[in-house]
Parts: sequence; C-alpha cells; structure tokens
Amino acid sequence: MLSAVNEPGETVMAWEATREDGPFFCPECDEEVILKKGSIVLPHFAHYPEASCSYGTGESEQHRRAKYEIYEALRVHPSVSHLEVERYLTEVRPDVSFLWQRRLRVAIEMQISAISPAEIAHRTRCYAAKNIWVLWTTPYHNNISGLTPYNTRVWERYLHALYFGTVYYWLGGIQLLPVHFESYIQDSTLEQYYDKDEKKEKLRLKHIYSPVLRNLDLGKKVAITDLQPVKRKAVHLGKLDLPDAQLWSIQGSQGKHPKDVLPTPKRKTEGGH
Repeated sequence: MLSAVNEPGETVMAWEATREDGPFFCPECDEEVILKKGSIVLPHFAHYPEASCSYGTGESEQHRRAKYEIYEALRVHPSVSHLEVERYLTEVRPDVSFLWQRRLRVAIEMQISAISPAEIAHRTRCYAAKNIWVLWTTPYHNNISGLTPYNTRVWERYLHALYFGTVYYWLGGIQLLPVHFESYIQDSTLEQYYDKDEKKEKLRLKHIYSPVLRNLDLGKKVAITDLQPVKRKAVHLGKLDLPDAQLWSIQGSQGKHPKDVLPTPKRKTEGGH
C-alpha cells in the first residue's frame, strides 16, 4: 500500500514519509504497518508478518509504480483537487481518485492482475451509487499492435463492451491509448446451401471468428484529463450483463457510439441471404 494513516488520523504517502513520522496504521484494519524504503522498490507500507489483514499484500511493484506515476502527474493539474491514492470508500478503494473542476468525483482503477467481469460490474455499480465517475485502465504492453492479432483476456473484452467499444491502455503519467477490438477471422470454408429464391444449390463463404483473438484499431493518445463523464444504462449484450455505470470516458459515447456492439459473431457467411 502506498498510503497509511498516522497517529493524528492524517493520510500520508509512503514516499513523503520518514520512519520518524510514525507510527503508521493500515486504513483497512487499523493495525500498525511498517514503512519500507529502499533503493530498488518504491516506498510503501506493509503489514507485519503476523498480521491477518490482506489489504496491500501481494501487490506488484508495477501496480505501485503505476499509482505513483498517475498521482504525481495529476497533482500539478489546475483542475484537479482532493487527490488521493487508495481512498477508503467502504465497498471500494480506487487506486487514484480526485475531484475534477471542484464538482465531479473521479476514480481510477488500474487493473493488472486477472479479475472477473462480475467483480468489475460490482465495483462499477458501487461507484455509480456514490456518484463517482470511474475509469478502468490497464498498462500498455508490446503485444498491443495494429499489425498482429491480439490475444484478449476475458476482462478486457468486458471492459471493451462496458466502454462502448474501447479499452483504455495506460501509457504512463496521465496518457492513455484508446483501442477498439475488431473481429479476427480464424478460418474460412466454402459451404453448400440451397437458395430458395433461385431454387438451386449454391456455394457461399463461411467465416469462423476467434473467440479471443482480435484485430486492433488503435486510437489517438488522450490524457486522463481529456475524458468526460459518460452515463450508460444497464444492458445485456450477448452473454455480457453490463451494469448502470458512470464512466470517465471519451465524450459522445452515451449509448450512441457506433462501436457499442460486441465483436462480430463467431460464424458469418458471405454470398447467402
């Protein structure tokens, strides 16, 4: 964890604190935690070995550094106030959250490890209930290219549907790369069918689409601060149940986005009716 609470009850950042500022306490369980500082890892707080609280345990260095970078980049923006990492909101704890233009509450969820669509939906509902606009994002990596098909993860496909056909990949600082998933033809065959209009047998091309591979349409880079509040109604798309949501997203996506669809179905034919 990057933040903890000191004896007066103030939230302190690990990279700004010294051991002399302690003791420090976990915001989840109120137990005392250790400030860890070294030359390799980012300063952070950790529970003592005998602690039973799981908050902050198993967090990767990549996750900590992503939160730190976003926080430091946002803190100098004139429209951002009340900036905090790991803000305690009872049911949810966003990685970074802030007040935009003194009126909109925004939460950022940096997703690195695997997560179920059900958990994404649950947290998204919680943010909407609290009138908070949420951005789900995940770090960019070298496999994301418009030149080769990309092996999508199930939660990426869920976010793609949730955000009207866009996944926001984090590039560093407050920079994001919007990416749209296009269907990928895994195989094609000719099949025979009977044309009722012409009353004869004909051939048509049948495409078989991959359930996980996608061609990528890379958008233009945007900043977290370029995004806008976008509401969407709960909807059932294919096998996906999307909740009522308040999204921090590209403006103009309020349910009318041309990419507010799932990728092309697995099977499609050409030359038929």
